Amino acid sequence: MRASDATNTEMSGPMTATFSLPFRRVPRPKSGHARLLALVLAALAAPPAVAPVAAAAQEQLVDRVVALVGDSVVLLSDVIQAERQMTSQGITLPPEGSPQRDSIRLEIINQRVDDQILLQAAARDTLLSVNEARVEEDLNNMMAQIQASFPNQAELERQLAIEGLSLQSLRELRRELITQQQLVTLYLQANIGQGAVEVTEEEMRAFFEAGRANLPERPASVTFKQVLMRVIPSDSSKATARARAGELLERARAGEDFVELASAYSQEPGAAASGGDLGWFRRGTMLPTFDEAAFALPEGAISDVVETIHGFHIILVERIRPSERKARHILIRPVTDYADIGNTRELAGRIAERAGTEDFQALIDEFGDPSSQNADSFTVAVREVAQRFPPAYVAALSGREAGEIVGPMEFRIQDDDHFAVLKILRVREAGEYTFDDWRESIRDTLIQQKRRDALVESLRAKTYVEIKGF
Repeated sequence: MRASDATNTEMSGPMTATFSLPFRRVPRPKSGHARLLALVLAALAAPPAVAPVAAAAQEQLVDRVVALVGDSVVLLSDVIQAERQMTSQGITLPPEGSPQRDSIRLEIINQRVDDQILLQAAARDTLLSVNEARVEEDLNNMMAQIQASFPNQAELERQLAIEGLSLQSLRELRRELITQQQLVTLYLQANIGQGAVEVTEEEMRAFFEAGRANLPERPASVTFKQVLMRVIPSDSSKATARARAGELLERARAGEDFVELASAYSQEPGAAASGGDLGWFRRGTMLPTFDEAAFALPEGAISDVVETIHGFHIILVERIRPSERKARHILIRPVTDYADIGNTRELAGRIAERAGTEDFQALIDEFGDPSSQNADSFTVAVREVAQRFPPAYVAALSGREAGEIVGPMEFRIQDDDHFAVLKILRVREAGEYTFDDWRESIRDTLIQQKRRDALVESLRAKTYVEIKGF
C-alpha cells in the first residue's frame, strides 16, 4: 500500500492543510515591469476555464516561427493564445507594439522555450512511462469542464468549427497535452534534485506582492489538532487473515493466475477490476514493510505474506527498473468485531475527558495512530469540510470556538473503523490573505522553482535555441 494511503483519500487532502498557489514563476528581472510580468505568468499557469477556441471569428493571422528549440519550434500563435488567455482572466495587457508588450511576449517565448527543453529531455528518458489511466481520467475531467463552459453541445461544435476543429480532434489535442504534462512531471521528479537552496525573505515577499491581486478572498477556516485512533483487530482476527493470505500465497506459487486470484479474493478497493495492479512506483512511495519487500524481489517473483496497517499482502513484482517496480498485490484484511470497536470507543471517551485539562499534543503522542498523524495541526476551509472529510467532521467543525474539545467521533476510512477527538485551535472569518498565510507555501514553491530553473539552464546549455523575434 502507498504511504499516502495510510488514511482514506477523503482525509489525505485536508491532512496536509495546504493551499494551491495562484502564482506561476518569478519573472526574470529584465525591466521595471516585474510585477506585471508576474501577473502575466500567473495567468499562464492557470488551466483554461473554457475551450481554447475564439469567442468569435477573428481576422486570419499568417503564423510564423518565433523560436527554434532543438528540433522543435515555438509559433507566434502560441504566444497570441497565451495573451488571449491572460485577457480572458481579466489581465489588461499594454498596447500591441509597445516596449512593455514586447517584453511580455519575450517572456512568454522564453517560457515556451523552457517548456520545450524539458519536454524534449523527458521524451529522451526511456525509463519514464506515463499512467494511461490517469491521462484518461484527467482528459475526461478537462473535456467535461470545456463542455460545461458552453450553453450546449451545438454551440461548442460551432465554435470548434470556426477554428477548424472537431470535438474528437480537440480531445486528441488535449490528450497529447496532458500526456506531455505528465511526462515532464515525471522527469522533474526524477531529476530536479534535493540540494540546499537559499530563499530570502525579500524574495518571498516580492513573490507574494507580485501575485497578490490574483488572490481570491480567504475563506472562513478552522484549525484543529486531533487524536485519531484506528480500531485494532484482535489477535485471533489477525491470525485468521494471515492464514487466509497464506493459503492464497500457496496457490499463487503453485501456478494459479495471480490476476485471477487478486480479482477474486483481494479486499483492496478496485482489485476486482484491476487484478491488484499497483502500476509503477518508486522506493519510499509505499508503506515501509511493503516497500522493503517489493524492492527485495527479483522480476517475476512472489513475496512471502507481508503485514502492514491495512492487513496482509502478497506481492508479485512484474517488472523492474533501476529505481522503480511494477507490481500487483492481494490484500486480506483482518475483521474487527463489536468488542474491538467498543474498547476503542471507551478509550476515546476517556481521552476526550482528559483533553480538557491535559496537554493535547501529549495525548496525540500517546494514543494517536502514528500512521495517520501526518501533521501537527490541520487547517481547512469551512466550505470544503464536507467534500474533503468524512461526514462526522461537518458537525464537529461547525460553529466552534478556539479551545473547544470535540468528540469522540466515530467513522470509517477505507473499511477501517476510526475514532477521533479534536481540539479547535483557531477559527477565522473570511477576509483577505496575508503574507503569513502563504509564507511556507511560497518558500516551498520558490525552492522548487529554483531547482527547476537550474535544471533547465543546464539543459539549455546543451540545446540549440534561437529566438527569432515576433
